[in-house]
Amino acid sequence: MSNVTDFPARDLIDEMTGPEQRGNAVIIDGRLVPNLTMRDRGSEIEFVLDGRFSYSFPRDIAWLAASFAFCSMAVGAGFAHPSAMHFTQRAFAPECVKLGALP
Repeated sequence: MSNVTDFPARDLIDEMTGPEQRGNAVIIDGRLVPNLTMRDRGSEIEFVLDGRFSYSFPRDIAWLAASFAFCSMAVGAGFAHPSAMHFTQRAFAPECVKLGALP
């Protein structure tokens, strides 16, 4: 008998896939990433920024790329991190919940 718990592997691509409008919205850590959509192309994930710029990443690093872009956008907008409050008393990205994720 072991005291090590074998947790099931998380599908980070499924976790960050939000509702679809010209691509799926991107959700990172429960927050909707503004101006970023994604399309699952099988072995690659394509991200579209502001409807104008498209970047594809291999599936295994796509979540890391989206997370990095999200943090970069927040810092560039003057926030300490995506969920930090600003002098406007609002966070950079709104919180959201995927209804399929609820028990």
